Amino acid sequence: MRDVDLICCPYDGGRRNWRCGVAPNRILKQGAVAALEASGRNVRVVEIETHVDYESEAALVFEAQRQVAVTVAASRKEGRLPLVLGGNCNLAVGSVSGIGGQRLGLFWFDAHGDFCTPETSDSGFLDGMGLAMMVGRCWGNALSTVPGYKPILESAVALVGARDFDPWELRDLKASDITTLAVESIHANGVRAVFEPFLKRLSREVDHVYLHIDMDVYDPKVAPANFYNTPGGLGSGDVREAIALIGQYVDVAGGGISSYDPSFDPEGKTAAVAVGVLESLAAASR
Repeated sequence: MRDVDLICCPYDGGRRNWRCGVAPNRILKQGAVAALEASGRNVRVVEIETHVDYESEAALVFEAQRQVAVTVAASRKEGRLPLVLGGNCNLAVGSVSGIGGQRLGLFWFDAHGDFCTPETSDSGFLDGMGLAMMVGRCWGNALSTVPGYKPILESAVALVGARDFDPWELRDLKASDITTLAVESIHANGVRAVFEPFLKRLSREVDHVYLHIDMDVYDPKVAPANFYNTPGGLGSGDVREAIALIGQYVDVAGGGISSYDPSFDPEGKTAAVAVGVLESLAAASR
């Protein structure tokens, strides 16, 4: 049983405590620490703060990735499980960089592909490029400044629950080696039937995995997450079962939660689901 570091990076688009950047504090207030401590784990809360000379969105985003990478690496060195609470999906690049290693796989739970690049994005929205950054399709020079950054092999990546794509993004995903595990298939056939073929192969090719959980992967009726809510998502039981199954096949080296804007969750349903995700990630780690 690993002790846990909850690494909080309260930024959205480089702005502190704004929009999804409020989420880490909201999840902590929901009782995340007590829930993890109930299983006998020691839990530390670590907060990231960015400082750059020139405060553009890109500069702040990549600085946050650098800070997360250093903090995750330090957590891993102590034998602890790093769980990152952040605003933006692209923070996962820092998390994975901190874990490092040649044989690392990735599960990207998200309603969206996050596979745009500066060349294919109509909006230039950096948070729609997180998965593309992860596999080395864009921002190479900036990402080279993130300690430990190395692109993950596309064949070691599963995109889970995505159902809302930009046209060029969808084209590039279909042409990639990324495995897509669709909501419709999960609902029709069950988590085990959909995940297990990929997991059997992946477990022979990687030593560890990182699980990125964008809260809009859930159906909004279960967990309203943000402005980009998309109907037809996963249920809370689907994600819990998936995390437990992944842990049966391969070491869960870390995980993270992102893209949760508490202003869309007045009843606190999503915050409660997020705490459950953290419990599941901790239980699945070896």
